[in-house]
Amino acid sequence: MQKMDKYELMVIIKPILTEEERLKVQKKFQAHIEKLAAKVTQTDVWGKRHLAYEISDHKEGYYIVYKIEMEPGKVAELEGYIKLNDAFIRHILILEKHL
Repeated sequence: MQKMDKYELMVIIKPILTEEERLKVQKKFQAHIEKLAAKVTQTDVWGKRHLAYEISDHKEGYYIVYKIEMEPGKVAELEGYIKLNDAFIRHILILEKHL
């Protein structure tokens, strides 16, 4: 088994989705994370917030922050999934450094 690194991932989901649609997107996303042999250790839902600037004609977005443990080699596959899913309008993935 490879070394598991800790990451923090923030995603912004389109605000026009209904709560039911958004929950479905979240469940599919978490299932995809598990498929990568990774695990979500924490989920922090910030909810709908105003964006600093428009993204794809959206002035608001639904923010969710995940703490994830996964192999470094799976990062590209996770980001590819996010980029191909049109429910996400922006994301940032950060490797957590421990001193």
